[in-house]
Order: sequence, then structure tokens, then C-alpha cells
Amino acid sequence: MANLKQLWNTSLLFRRVTAASIFVLAALLVYLGSHIPRSVSLPLDDLNARSTARIREEQIVIQKPDIAPGGLMLSYVGSTNQVVNLWLENAVLGDGTQHLLFPHSAALAPAEIGYTTGDAAGTTNSGDTCHTTIEIRLAKDSAPLDALTLYQTDEMAGAHRYRQVVMEAGAATMAITVHTDSPAEKNGDGMGLLSCDKRLTVADRPQVKLPPIPLTMFVSRGKIDLHFNPANPQLSIFTGPKETFEAVSLGESTLRGRGLKVVAAQQSIAPRLDVRSASAGNITFSRLGIGEALLRLDIGGDAESAVAYANGRSIYNYDLIDAIQKNPILSFAFVTVLVPALWSWIRRNCFPKASGQATAATEEPPAEKVA
Repeated sequence: MANLKQLWNTSLLFRRVTAASIFVLAALLVYLGSHIPRSVSLPLDDLNARSTARIREEQIVIQKPDIAPGGLMLSYVGSTNQVVNLWLENAVLGDGTQHLLFPHSAALAPAEIGYTTGDAAGTTNSGDTCHTTIEIRLAKDSAPLDALTLYQTDEMAGAHRYRQVVMEAGAATMAITVHTDSPAEKNGDGMGLLSCDKRLTVADRPQVKLPPIPLTMFVSRGKIDLHFNPANPQLSIFTGPKETFEAVSLGESTLRGRGLKVVAAQQSIAPRLDVRSASAGNITFSRLGIGEALLRLDIGGDAESAVAYANGRSIYNYDLIDAIQKNPILSFAFVTVLVPALWSWIRRNCFPKASGQATAATEEPPAEKVA
């Protein structure tokens, strides 16, 4: 300690290096103090504007969804002029469905299954159409659901006037129930039911024209690809200026999870968006919008908070300088006391000529002559 004090008193270079180090350290502390991640209250318009995934390029990943076995993951209730087709990868039919459609056949191996519309979608005289209902649940005997992934793959969705969403659940098993209801219509004999032409394709088996009954299917380590389009292309089923399809719901109208990421579909890079719950609780996700070339999802509900990162960097931070400027007492002390005192100390110790001190008093004394 005594040596440092002597070095400080005798070496101008040491004082300048020390002052420069203190200045760099102060600047670093100010920078770090202005880049401390802070939580934000949800919902937040800016965050919702970022929670989109571009077709073929990005995926929305909901982390640790809060869905119990048997719980609803996604649902859709069809309306007039809406036609839905779905394709399942690595899927099997439920026992009851297989026994009904393929009686006396052995259990079918996992394969691609298609539930599609026939040559023409029927329409009643009043303009009503067949209504398809879909429920996707976490199977009761499923492995844990770690993440739910949503994305789009078909670049021709806009040209063909349909909207697509693909859903994956990793090792978890998804149970799909789908049925199509026929609306009533008047005919020559009074009231009748519109014929709904739905087809089932299992692997390379011949296509089956379906009776109006519910079907059950299971997907494990595969995906579900849903397409929605208008029965009459002249009548839109889309919403708003961006023409999104918003009839699909996650969970029971909302879905809760630990966080959300928007990640690149191919490259292993930092997520474009990474939203994490700021507490031990979950975040609410809602209003899935299926656009021509993107998916969007609203983040957060009342009384919820989160921290958010973009490309690995925090989006919302504490700003030390801004906090000082907004506080009149701290601002006054910083400008009129701290800065002038620091500058005076630097001039006095590092630039003695400028402060009027004699050079001889600050430089090292000459060595004594030996007799």
C-alpha cells in the first residue's frame, strides 16, 4: 500500500494510467447500467408486432405448454363457406375408426393420412355449406409435451386462396377428432341433408368416401398440416387488410406456457424473438392469425410480465442515463457536482501544468549522486 502511495506521489505516468482506467471503468458501468434486461407488462403492442413467423423461413415455438393429458391443444369449428383439409404424418387410426372403416384388418402401421374434400364442396340453396369440426388434444397416455411448434410451408397458399398451419409436438402424442356435419336444405320432398363429400386416404390404400361420422386419429413424432379455403372463392373467409384466417384457437381459446420463440426453420442461430415469463408463472398466448405468408400470435394477458430478447439481445432495458436525467436531484448533482469535481481531480493529478502546479513537484526526483 505504501509503495502504491509513493508511486502515485512520484509518477505522473502512473497517475494518468490510473485515471484512464477509472474513466474506462466508469464508462463500462454506465453502459452495463443501460443494458440490464427489464421485464415489461403484458400485453404489449410492440411485442405482438414481433411475434410473427414468415412462411418457410421461421417457426413459432411455445415452450412448456400448460396442457394436461387429454387437454385441448388446438380446435376449429367450421362456418359457412369454410372448407378444411388436413394431412397427418406418422399417424394411425383410432381403434374404433379402423374397425369401422377397415373391418377385420390388422393394426395399421404409422403412415400419412389425409382427410380431404371430394371433387366439389356442397352448398345449400341458402348458401350454407358443410361444417367441419376439429379437436386436437394431448393424448392421455402421451409423453410429456415440451414444446408446441407452429409454421407454414406452402408458398402457393395465397395464389390458391387458402391458409395453412402446420403443427408439431415432438415426442408427445396428439389425438385428433374430426367430423363434418351436413346442413339441412329444402328439396322436393321437404327437408333433407346436404351431401358432404369427405375422403380418407391411408398410406397407399384406396381412398375411402366417408360416412358422416367422427373419426379419431393419433400422431406421434409427426406433424399435422391443416389447410383452410373458401368453398366459394368469390366470398372471402379472411379477416382484416392482411386477410388472416382467425377461426383456429389454441387451447380453450387461449394457451399458457413458459415462453415463446420465433426461430429459423433451417439455420441454428439465435431466435429472432425469445419471450420468457418474468416470474415463476406462465404466459398466455391467444389469437392465432393464419396469413398468406406468415403466422402471428398475441402474447400475454393482464397482470403478466416477461423479458424479451431479439437475436440474443435484450429488447427492453434499464437506462441509467435516462433515469438520471429524469430525476432532478440526481441530474443536478451529476451535472453541477460530480462531473466538475471529477474533471478538477483529473486536471490536478494528471495535467499539473494546466492546473498551475510546478513540474518539478510532480516528476520523479533525480537520483542522488554517489560520493
